[in-house]
Amino acid sequence: MTHLWLREEARETERRTPLVPQDAARLIADGMAVTVERSARRIFPDAEYERAGCRLVPGGTWTDAPRDALILGVKELPAEPDTLPGAYAHFAHLYKDQRGWKRDLARFVRGGGELYDLEYLAGEDGARVAAFGYWAGWLGAALAMRGWWQRERDAAPEPVSPRDSRAAFLDDLAALRGGRTPRAIVVGAQGRSGRGAVDLFDALDIPVTRWDKAETARLDRAALLDHDILVNCVLLRGPGLVLATADDLAAPDTRLSLISDVACDPLSSFNPLPVYDAPTGWDAPFMTVAGDVRLTAIDNLPSLLPREASEDFSAQLLPTLRAYPDGIAWRTARAAFDVAVERLDEK
Repeated sequence: MTHLWLREEARETERRTPLVPQDAARLIADGMAVTVERSARRIFPDAEYERAGCRLVPGGTWTDAPRDALILGVKELPAEPDTLPGAYAHFAHLYKDQRGWKRDLARFVRGGGELYDLEYLAGEDGARVAAFGYWAGWLGAALAMRGWWQRERDAAPEPVSPRDSRAAFLDDLAALRGGRTPRAIVVGAQGRSGRGAVDLFDALDIPVTRWDKAETARLDRAALLDHDILVNCVLLRGPGLVLATADDLAAPDTRLSLISDVACDPLSSFNPLPVYDAPTGWDAPFMTVAGDVRLTAIDNLPSLLPREASEDFSAQLLPTLRAYPDGIAWRTARAAFDVAVERLDEK
């Protein structure tokens, strides 16, 4: 019997889940055992998982999970223990030379564990089977507009916090609206994140320029910088694309004054916006870069709409969970892990 163990998230600001109660019930009906760690932060109450037929255990007990269980989460594991046996599925952010990748990957190697990075679960066509991208883009654009209207009022950026629904977020933005209408551009507009960002601008009747691979292949940086707001939704798997440097942003003819980096990959050498070196957070969502340009880069944006984002992701992931451990997506993710381990040995 396949055993799925849903762990409590370590981050205080992470309220999402990769598996919602109704989908847990479907897996149980299929014959899978589902264990759920109790969590006061998770958007879905423990009682809903209990009613779905899950076995509930205290939070943080995944370290004692059976070796044959798949330990499922959203974001990275806590720093301890330093040895990781068993199988894990979460967004680990270890395969693109991010700071600390060797240390964290070595934990799996020491324990004989396996990592199935959710970002690398892909089907036969190479496309990811599940992603939070749409809501990341939607919320990245929402924060861009929030920051823009705050700046128009000469107001300092304020902390952000989760909302119960998309409508509640739009109501917040409507209360801020005023001043000039900005010129906005979304780069990566045809991907999941890009479509979410464009939908947000459309919902607010904000004109938006849509760029994708054709435009970045022959990048017109002057045209890019002739916008007020840039929303970057391009997540690179290798070096090459640079959208703007600090010198570009500081140039006197640059119009751009606000950036929302939805891709948020500052710890990697593949960052197309090499103007910052760490994400921003909920308490301080914006930083100032290259003079007077405000930049937001929150690496768990969808957790600001945890219910809708979780329901969407869980529905996408469900068919792949049913195919564990032999489905194509699991084999693809395992291959990515093996390649990373080989690189670890080389370095």
